[in-house]
Amino acid sequence: MEREELLAGTRPEIPGGSKKIIMTGAEGFDGYEIMEYKGMVWGISVRAKDMGQDCAMGCKHLTGGELSSYSQLGDESRQKAINKMLEMAARQRANGIINVNFELSGAAHGASEVVVHGTAVVIKPVINYVPTGAIGNILADMQELLEKKS
Repeated sequence: MEREELLAGTRPEIPGGSKKIIMTGAEGFDGYEIMEYKGMVWGISVRAKDMGQDCAMGCKHLTGGELSSYSQLGDESRQKAINKMLEMAARQRANGIINVNFELSGAAHGASEVVVHGTAVVIKPVINYVPTGAIGNILADMQELLEKKS
């Protein structure tokens, strides 16, 4: 994308499907228009560590410190749930997911359950969109500097 297009506010096209899907916890994407609502998408992951690691983490409760094995388990569970949600959105030919929300819990001792859900949508860039707020002010200042140098 050319610098002039970025300064004008034009956003890049998002190919969608299995190529690229963007996500947000908000109700939409800045500079994009929602063209179609595809429906609810979700991903669920329930994972557990092996008994040896679970026992080692149990001892860590006595000595204190980060339960790194459980932190890793949480990260793995979250990523698996996201991947499943993205696969579901790709099957619906969406290129965006809005209102993304996570629900986390310990399904059992030593296990991690992650549910992520959102609404799959088809979005397209708003042509010549100029953002408001801080980003809009920065782009406007840059444009003025460029015009003064010309």
